[in-house]
Amino acid sequence: MNRQATNRRQKIIFATTNQRKIEDLHNILKEFNLDMDILGLKDIGWDRGEIDENGDTIEENSLIKAQAVLSFCKDHNLSLPIVSDDSGVFVDILNGEPGVHTTRYADEELAANPDLPDYQCVIKLLDKMKGETNRSAEYKSCVTIMQPNGEYFQEFGVSNGTIVKKLPEKIEKSYFYCVFVLNGTKVTFNQLKDEELKHTYRYNSLRKAIRRFNNLLSKNTNSK
Repeated sequence: MNRQATNRRQKIIFATTNQRKIEDLHNILKEFNLDMDILGLKDIGWDRGEIDENGDTIEENSLIKAQAVLSFCKDHNLSLPIVSDDSGVFVDILNGEPGVHTTRYADEELAANPDLPDYQCVIKLLDKMKGETNRSAEYKSCVTIMQPNGEYFQEFGVSNGTIVKKLPEKIEKSYFYCVFVLNGTKVTFNQLKDEELKHTYRYNSLRKAIRRFNNLLSKNTNSK
């Protein structure tokens, strides 16, 4: 369905300040020929600081973000659907570490020693895997789409790969992208081209969520 045919442009809130994620969502909307306005947290005047992602799974954290933004919207008379996501890298031999703690994997070490590099999380991971032959890992993503009434659904995306054995010469954000080699390629995630990234875990979960959201919009429009 082409939302350009409607009198009013659909708006959707993406629970993020990450411009790259917002651009990714824009690209997916174009794939579906959907003309929607994406509002990031800055656009809605978010003033509640960092959301405490204290869930035990990426599903819980994605939901926590959506619920936090829904609470803000209710307090500010905003009635818009919300998109939120959470992701992590899960290493088989480490029983799923760093997993839900991916972005905070070396927080304790960095707090104890501020002189450590920002990418200490990668050093920690490779040290834990030293000597291991099983380097299998997964990047997983969970996207939540929540309606203004609190109803929601979740979609998932997975990319399978392996963790390199040595620290790369160049380390850049996202740090774990520098050590994760996608199956079927010989390069790490951060070396993939934009077109290749469009077929990886986070893109896939967003794509599935938007497809399902569009179907709901179509049903609601046709029932009026």
